[in-house]
Amino acid sequence: MNYTEKEKEYFNNKLSQVIYNPNRFKVLIGEDRFLFGIVSAGDSEAPFGRLMQYKTLYDTLIDLDWKIKFSFDKAIEYAYSEPVQNNFSIFRVETEEERNAYYYIENALFRTSSLWDLLAQFYRLFYKLEMPKERVYYKKVFDPSLQSSDRFKVKATEINNYLEESDDTDCEGEWKGNHSYVNDIRNKMTHRNSPNIAVMSDYDMNFKQHPTFIIKRILENYVTASKYMKEILDEIEKEVMESFDTEQ
Repeated sequence: MNYTEKEKEYFNNKLSQVIYNPNRFKVLIGEDRFLFGIVSAGDSEAPFGRLMQYKTLYDTLIDLDWKIKFSFDKAIEYAYSEPVQNNFSIFRVETEEERNAYYYIENALFRTSSLWDLLAQFYRLFYKLEMPKERVYYKKVFDPSLQSSDRFKVKATEINNYLEESDDTDCEGEWKGNHSYVNDIRNKMTHRNSPNIAVMSDYDMNFKQHPTFIIKRILENYVTASKYMKEILDEIEKEVMESFDTEQ
């Protein structure tokens, strides 16, 4: 197996680590029906009310994760196509395959950023954080210096340390500083110019990076966010089961 094949295998193995059960928060009614939803008239903190709130977020997670995986699959396909592998230039876009690779990379990048915000929404709901759902920002939720994170201070510190990790690609396995790198690219796309276009001017100076390099950074950031997502989902499932046991 050559280096390119090993790299592709690494990416695909990483993607396969993230799995969600679509039936996790479904409430079955009989053999072939399930509870679609419920709006609590009086108490949204009642077991069914909280379950349906979790289910709403979880259904969004399932949809988002499918789109992220699809974007990665297509990005990997085009990044390892023969034209990109043989004709890549840091100064100009040479092929349609390269444009497609960057297109799907950007899709994966922005949707992975949404994954971090969704993680913060689960924390807000589980820990009953006093902040409007429209104003939930993951960097604020996982700031260990804020009083709002007191009930999960250890985990907030761990996540914040990852978010602020210094850049280091000279290491085996997962690189360090992936989140900061991805965040910088997103901010550049939003506020300056595309990092996929080589420029040299008073406005900005930028040389392209190979699609496979960017895929590795975003993919490892996605897997880390998904690891933290699994942890809070396990806690939520435990709470749901205990709340219904108490009701019986």
